[in-house]
Amino acid sequence: MTQYVQAKIETMEQPMTAWIFLSIAFLFISAYVYFVNGAITYIVATKNMHAEIAQLASSVGNLEGQFLSTKTEINIEYARSIGFIESLVEPTYIAKRPSISLSFNR
Repeated sequence: MTQYVQAKIETMEQPMTAWIFLSIAFLFISAYVYFVNGAITYIVATKNMHAEIAQLASSVGNLEGQFLSTKTEINIEYARSIGFIESLVEPTYIAKRPSISLSFNR
């Protein structure tokens, strides 16, 4: 009777061990695929960001060129022609002196 039970347990353990091994292998393969997918996604996102940064830098360069060309075109004659009037009143400047008194809380 004991040998019969022991033989049944051994026959039950072999498939169970195989299923446990296959489950662990599937878990590791799934984790590997997940992390490789994450790494590839990160690489693609980084590549896209670098392309976008290059495009924005080029756009900024073009805008700076437009600004400098427009800045050189503006002079006092052009400003007067579009309505600029110089102020004849001298500007008044007001300065607030800091208070010199100190108080100590005792």
